[in-house]
Amino acid sequence: MFAIDPAGPIGWSDLAGRAGYLDQARFGHEFRAFTGRTPTQYVEVRRRFLRDHPGHPLEGRPFPAD
Repeated sequence: MFAIDPAGPIGWSDLAGRAGYLDQARFGHEFRAFTGRTPTQYVEVRRRFLRDHPGHPLEGRPFPAD
């Protein structure tokens, strides 16, 4: 979650590989089990939050899991 930068484009397969996953599907499955959202949904929620709350203390930090 710390490696996800919601400000720019995200290469999910590259991120999954850097996190030690053999493939993007395994990463996505575990990410959803941990957060309750797919990686794409998680980033959309973060982007919307940051857009609606500029300068919030959570800016630049990962959101907690649900």
